[in-house]
Amino acid sequence: MQSANTRRPVPFAAILNGVIENTEGYTWIIDKNLRYIVCNIHLRNVIQQYTGKEVLPGSELIDFTALLDDTQQLPWPAIYEAAFNGSACRFTHQLTIQQKPVFFEIAVNPVREGNNIIALSCWAQDITERKSAEEALRQSELKFRSLIENSTDIITMANAEGNIFYGSPSSKKILGYEEPDYIGRHVCSFIHPDSLPAVGELLQNLMQHPDELFTIDLKIFDKAHNERWVQGLASNMLEVPGMNALVGNFRDITERKRAEEKTRESEYLYKNLFYKSPLPICVCAADDLQFVEVNEAAVQLYGYSRKEFMQMTAFEIMSSEEKQELLQSFASIAHINRQPVLRKHIKKNKEAIFVEVRSHAINYKGSNAWLVVVNDITEKINLQNQLVEEKIKQQQEIAKAVIDAQEKERETLGRELHDNITQVLTTARLYLNVAKDSPAMTESMIKKSGETISSAVEEIRRLSKAMTEMFHKEVGLELSLNDLIENIRLVQQFTISLHFSVPDEQQLDDKLKMTIFRIVQEQLNNTIKYAAASEVQIAIIQKGRLLQVTIADDGKGFDTTLKRKGIGITNIISRTELFNGRVKIESSPGRGCRMQVRFTI
Repeated sequence: MQSANTRRPVPFAAILNGVIENTEGYTWIIDKNLRYIVCNIHLRNVIQQYTGKEVLPGSELIDFTALLDDTQQLPWPAIYEAAFNGSACRFTHQLTIQQKPVFFEIAVNPVREGNNIIALSCWAQDITERKSAEEALRQSELKFRSLIENSTDIITMANAEGNIFYGSPSSKKILGYEEPDYIGRHVCSFIHPDSLPAVGELLQNLMQHPDELFTIDLKIFDKAHNERWVQGLASNMLEVPGMNALVGNFRDITERKRAEEKTRESEYLYKNLFYKSPLPICVCAADDLQFVEVNEAAVQLYGYSRKEFMQMTAFEIMSSEEKQELLQSFASIAHINRQPVLRKHIKKNKEAIFVEVRSHAINYKGSNAWLVVVNDITEKINLQNQLVEEKIKQQQEIAKAVIDAQEKERETLGRELHDNITQVLTTARLYLNVAKDSPAMTESMIKKSGETISSAVEEIRRLSKAMTEMFHKEVGLELSLNDLIENIRLVQQFTISLHFSVPDEQQLDDKLKMTIFRIVQEQLNNTIKYAAASEVQIAIIQKGRLLQVTIADDGKGFDTTLKRKGIGITNIISRTELFNGRVKIESSPGRGCRMQVRFTI
């Protein structure tokens, strides 16, 4: 027996066979007769899978690549012959397996014993994944190079001392510099003196903070020594393998800087025009009319300081009437764009002023706003009002005289029709009744004449009554109107309703009540003549100092924009203006008519 410490040596062939069996890919060793000496398990499995044969030492050589793809056969005899003659070879072979490209790296090396070649060691390994990775890397490098070479950005790389050792091709396109112009030169060689302090600070920051990215705008010189502006990103990549540089990525912003300079000059000019304008000007936010800018003239006109203005809205300088109008329909402010509008504003000392306002929609610092220009025309308005008041007073006196004359004339005419013409026609009827017995006339003719004269008499009586209808102050406005309506109901088919709500009719001026009576009478006559209505609604309502008369019908209506032939509505308007009232008419063909008359008591 051998002792425990005695070890039997392992044969070299067993060691070699173990190495080959555990080698990745396909490994085989052949002799000069092209028979297998050794074949690893991977290759044996492939051969058995495709041929069903089991490969043993001494088996004939089989072309495994042809088993995988018989369309791409290799010249193995020539390869083996060259190797036995001492020419080792290593190459890549492409196959198509299951319609996909597969790459094998193949090596054939002579095995020598002394000076003699006794065998060939062959090896094949699938390198498809590696080839794919290499191709992806190549494509990535190609894209990156294309981006660098065609980029409009200037990329520079400098060492720790600031000396440039790389510049992208765009350096020539943008600045005119070629490679010999900047390689080895310090970055400060191209910087304008105005930007040198910033560059010094940048280099210091890059060394002190290598993990940070810095943005900087610089004024530089191009090759023609023209001043240019660039904006860049700089980072310290001295410790990054493969980079080992201070890297800068710069973009030409010369045109933008020039535009910004022009904008600043323009803003300076327009600010002077704004603040020094003799007309008050302000800027208000579009959503809530908050003041965001006011000029000196606005401060002087309204009496508020600029600081006070900035805490106010435009509503706070408006009169209550204008404020209520805009609050009810805020969008209406859009309709005052460009055209001047007369407004009544209130100064800080509560003094009321009249101003012409022009508003324009603008963009103010990225937001919608109104530019408002104000012109104080208080003196002009006061003078106009004075002239208008004098003219109105004269017109009112004339109108009063005319109306008084008309009322007298109507009363006299009515009395004349009633007392004289009616009596004459009555007498004529009596004469005809007597003549009825005369032989010269037939009974039928006399009867017809009598009926005609009777109708004429009745019509004249009706006209007489209509002409003499008037407001009787003894019975009041409401009863007078009811009497008028009852008389119309006797001869007209449409329905008339009256809603009368005046808390203290006795406090109204008698002439105003007569005017209201005549307005109702005139409009009812218009309705009878033209409207063909089936219903008329009359409402007389007083609320506080406002007295409103509304007359509405469901007749055929009319186009209010067309010129009217009659004088009925003109008379109504004249009577209304006598008491500083306002008339509003709403009508259209087929939609009836609605007349609204307002008086301020």
